[in-house]
Amino acid sequence: MKPILIVGGGIAGLQAANILHQNNTDFILFEKQASLGGRVSSTKKDGFILDRGFQVLQTSYPEVQRSLDLSKLQLHFFESGAKIKDQAFFNPLLRPFDLFSSDILTLKDAFSLAKIWFRLQGEVPALDGNMQTTQELIESYPFSDRFKNEFLIPFFQGVFLQETLTQPASLFFYYLQQFLYGNAAIPTGGMQAIPDQMASSLPTDKLKLNQEIVAISATSITLKSGEIIEGDAVVLAVDLPVAAKILGVQTPQTFASRTFYFSAKKAEKEPALLRLVGEQHLLHYTCLTDLNPGLAPAGKALYSATSLQSSTEKDVKVALEKQLPGLKLSLIDSFDIPHSLQMVDAYMAIKNAAKGIVLAGDYLEFPSLQGALHSGRKAAEEILARS
Repeated sequence: MKPILIVGGGIAGLQAANILHQNNTDFILFEKQASLGGRVSSTKKDGFILDRGFQVLQTSYPEVQRSLDLSKLQLHFFESGAKIKDQAFFNPLLRPFDLFSSDILTLKDAFSLAKIWFRLQGEVPALDGNMQTTQELIESYPFSDRFKNEFLIPFFQGVFLQETLTQPASLFFYYLQQFLYGNAAIPTGGMQAIPDQMASSLPTDKLKLNQEIVAISATSITLKSGEIIEGDAVVLAVDLPVAAKILGVQTPQTFASRTFYFSAKKAEKEPALLRLVGEQHLLHYTCLTDLNPGLAPAGKALYSATSLQSSTEKDVKVALEKQLPGLKLSLIDSFDIPHSLQMVDAYMAIKNAAKGIVLAGDYLEFPSLQGALHSGRKAAEEILARS
């Protein structure tokens, strides 16, 4: 029996490998980069731990709870809520008495949120086939302009990484349920700890790094070196644009983002909240050392700032210093993520071109760790069902 060949060592590929390994099915995983994790990765620079773009682990995702040992990740949790200008807006389920501590929320807003809360009871599908967009859904509720424009829209712009919220309304409800009933966290060692944990249970001789694939079929892959490797099946577990390139189809629409990391002198610790800005060069920012001081050297604070534009360091630094007057910021590094997220259902051309190749990746479901993990599980189970 030949091994199952997995192309891509991101979360979906690692999940497929783990499910196959748990079921005593031989596999070989090929990854182009020198490390595993794909978009879920971290790097160390000048004593700082920097994730590749602003990322969080949402602990309430079903596949996260099923697939990861959360206790071993040593998680540091964000406060459930966000900060707008100088006002904090906390999760009303956890801190109901703080609901009206901010003047951003009116009675009309509270009534609309109550209606949405009733909608969130029970199972909420991420995708329900309804064509209504998130923007259309938000506009259908009588939210005050201030709550809508200063909190709700900027918050979901950060979730979807797009200025116009054209992702399905069902995703709005799904993500909101996860935010209200779960926790957002970052592991002690950064997001890289997640793929590291997933890889730790796999045989190291089955993980082939620095291996670029130039051609692929349902039962074989061709390495850049020219070597052809045959298997019983092939799982293509790469990002949507890479999958499109390998299969020779046009790349569907994706959304880009840039994350800048700045250091500053350590200040007094504040609640670990996402700060919503919603400006051209600064969508949101947060002080990550309020969450976990270990992400920076002693005496230093670490700030992440995210932009949806082709913003320069100067653009973002000026916007961030406007939010943090008097604070001297120094750039540590920045990460361009040209294909951060994609539109839901943007995969049909790729699916049609696969021709027997098993696909895995969050683009097949919805952009999230949940989507990546679940698609990897489904890919492995599809292969296991054949035997």
